[in-house]
Amino acid sequence: MISVIIPTRNRYPYVKLLIQDVLKQKNNMAYELIVVDQSTNPEKLEDCVHIITDTTGPCYSRNLAVKNATGHILVFLDDDARIESNFLEEITNPIFKRKYSAVSGAVCDPEGNYLKTEKDYLTQENTNFIKILTANPNHNKSRVGLCLPAGCCAIVKDVFIELGGFDETFDPTGAGEDRELSIRLFKAGYPIWYNANAKLLHAIAAKGGSRDIDSRSMMLDVHSYRICKKHFSITLANELRDTILKSYKKRFYDSILSFKLVKTRYHMYQKIKRLMD
Repeated sequence: MISVIIPTRNRYPYVKLLIQDVLKQKNNMAYELIVVDQSTNPEKLEDCVHIITDTTGPCYSRNLAVKNATGHILVFLDDDARIESNFLEEITNPIFKRKYSAVSGAVCDPEGNYLKTEKDYLTQENTNFIKILTANPNHNKSRVGLCLPAGCCAIVKDVFIELGGFDETFDPTGAGEDRELSIRLFKAGYPIWYNANAKLLHAIAAKGGSRDIDSRSMMLDVHSYRICKKHFSITLANELRDTILKSYKKRFYDSILSFKLVKTRYHMYQKIKRLMD
């Protein structure tokens, strides 16, 4: 049995399409569909186990779904995505073959095009090494990776529970919770297989989810510092913190020179500095 889990918040037009995609999967695979709904004005959803909660945050919602799941394999999906008819088969096949306990899929654009080339993988220019280290390949070549994207992955339920699930202190935005879980998987000896054939078409909804809660990009930087401090060393974490703060300070100074977003950049720098103290 597979438990397909979708957290959603104020994105009914998107999640209803995704539910239909799940219902159209090939090979008559045995599965249950659990949708944890954190919308401000909940509507009824058909063809799924519909759990409504007032608590905001993707980590909490996924962990809540797992507590109600009966499947041996968990498949996590983003609510603003579409999947092809072979997705469940592809994302779970390496687990059924007993080769891996965790599998990530390819997050593609809405037309199904890969977001990266193999050459681009791990070569992006970014001062935050946590982002690079835990980046999903998202290209056309399957391989072992160090990323389990929370909106496009499968994991053995017993392993997920063994590792403690998603860290709910990352809520309400999440923002990096899957990267932290990926490192825990690696440290526990569970390699992650990236299956390029498990393609998820990501719409990237402009609203809903955690996008209207706080800046996800800023919180990912904050959480990267936390991840580094927890799983690497204080020295390396402090170096990362200083590098991140320096980049935000530069954005603020650049905004002064260009006379744009000065107040916004200043408040963002002050906020991230406070959060990383």
